[in-house]
Amino acid sequence: MFEIDVNLLLSLFWFAISIGVLVPGLWLLFDGQTNISIVNVVLQRFYLFGKLKNATKDKKNVLGDVSKSYFLHFYLVGLLINVPLFVFYRCSFAIYILFICHMLRRLYECFYIHRYGSNSTMSFIHYLIGIVHYPTVGLTIIVDHYYGHKHFSLGSTYLALFIFINASFVQYRVHSALANARRTKTETYPIPNGFWLFEYFSCPNYIAEIFIYISFYLLSQHTLSFISLTIWVIVNQSLSALLTHRWYRQHYGALYPAKRCALIPLIF
Repeated sequence: MFEIDVNLLLSLFWFAISIGVLVPGLWLLFDGQTNISIVNVVLQRFYLFGKLKNATKDKKNVLGDVSKSYFLHFYLVGLLINVPLFVFYRCSFAIYILFICHMLRRLYECFYIHRYGSNSTMSFIHYLIGIVHYPTVGLTIIVDHYYGHKHFSLGSTYLALFIFINASFVQYRVHSALANARRTKTETYPIPNGFWLFEYFSCPNYIAEIFIYISFYLLSQHTLSFISLTIWVIVNQSLSALLTHRWYRQHYGALYPAKRCALIPLIF
């Protein structure tokens, strides 16, 4: 009887969306253009979001755009699916608890921290990926548990907890600083300030997200599906950081702090 390798299927899924994001992301990052206008329009409208989407010439909302406030749906759906999965399977206790804590914090931020402008939108494709992401992460955690054979070390567990707590704190502080800036500034997207990491990075919240998933990886069985999940997060968040950093530099020009970088200080 033919058996489905769920670990392989999940790996292919994460790799597929990584490539699906990486190729158009690099194309936009290096200002790629084609002679086929519809391709340029599709990339601009369905890949970019928020300030990046608003920077395009066609700023009006189009069919398929949704408000960025719908981010809260990602965490609501993620919690509604993952909490029962955790209760039913009772596996990978450490990762699942941290993952649920991460979703709860992000849900709290959506309700009480974030400030979304009326014109701040994302495409339905972004929305769909976000809705699918969190339940699929939960499934990957379960599959990783059943396909893996790695023995945990106390050192890696403590390191993962240290990274998770600090990265979560950084992300919360960055989101709070961004929201406070929008309350007090006339600019829709003011130059980020209010937290010390803004001295060096344009988007420390994206970097923090990468480290949060690295902490999950340290607690995992290091199966192919979990490796591909981690690669997906690194690719997605890195491109978001690079595109946002470029937007700030183009929008503010000489006013933008020269020493700020996208991902790695003094490099890029």
